[in-house]
Amino acid sequence: MIKNWLIYLGSLAALFAFSAYHGFETTTWNMFLLVMFTPVASLIISLPLMIWACAKGIGVKVPAQIRQGEPTEIKIKSNAKGRVIFPQLQFTLTCKNDFARSRKKYRRSLFFGSSKTPFTIINRNLSDHCGIVQMRLRRCMVCDFTGMFFIPMQFKSELRTTIMPKVEKPAFLPSSDQTQVLGYKPKPGGGFADDYELRPYRDGDSMKMVHWKVSSKHDELVVRDPSLPIHRDLIIRLDFTDKPDENDSIAARFMYAGSFLLDQKKVFSCYTVQNGGFPIENHNDLKRCLTQLYDNRSGNAVTDFTHADVYKIGARTEEVTGL
Repeated sequence: MIKNWLIYLGSLAALFAFSAYHGFETTTWNMFLLVMFTPVASLIISLPLMIWACAKGIGVKVPAQIRQGEPTEIKIKSNAKGRVIFPQLQFTLTCKNDFARSRKKYRRSLFFGSSKTPFTIINRNLSDHCGIVQMRLRRCMVCDFTGMFFIPMQFKSELRTTIMPKVEKPAFLPSSDQTQVLGYKPKPGGGFADDYELRPYRDGDSMKMVHWKVSSKHDELVVRDPSLPIHRDLIIRLDFTDKPDENDSIAARFMYAGSFLLDQKKVFSCYTVQNGGFPIENHNDLKRCLTQLYDNRSGNAVTDFTHADVYKIGARTEEVTGL
């Protein structure tokens, strides 16, 4: 804004000196008058459009989720249903990614947009690292065509885009085939099960549960009590660091290993020292866990290391330890 005024005043002074040097000839004087009244003409033409655009407000749309390295497309348009012309829009876009410890600020000046043709910004730097990018529009103003007059606009909403990691295969993966059975527990609701325990008949038991062959050898009825095996737990431990590049790699290998285990119907937990444990039973849980880690939220899973294999993902390597 100040820069435009300085350019205008400098040009006006130069034209006045040039016109004076030539004795205020008609041509040079007319050029001086044309430049002098340009801001006034611009304001007269732009002011109704500026007022109408500010009265309707603007809306900003960003993608909810993109992958690391993909361009971020930010669209800005009027909230008005009809066609509303923006002579010029200026704003400062502030972006922060707490997971990557990143803060960025961009100053933008966009010319001649409308509610039918939104301003579109393609930014290739916001997705440099994994995390949740929080964006705000500050010092937003609608300007005339010369950019010398403006009307401020308020935009208080915070925009969020989740940056998911790239695909990175770990050096080795935990195998769900080596899961140990620590014992058995009663199956909730009963029903059929491959594993069962034998116990005496109790009132209310279904006759279908009676083990007739065993019962014939005893003086009482014996029933099958359906049981489920208690498997050795698997915990994926993520050792995040203070370096964004290393954390990107850890998150990428975690997503690959998690998807691999879920495809094999393996349930597991994710654990970090800072956030605790997160139960993961499906792919939605996997994405939700990573998003909560981005937001530095605490997990609600009780992580028991007593009977568990721990698959640790560090900055450069992975290892499995049995505790």
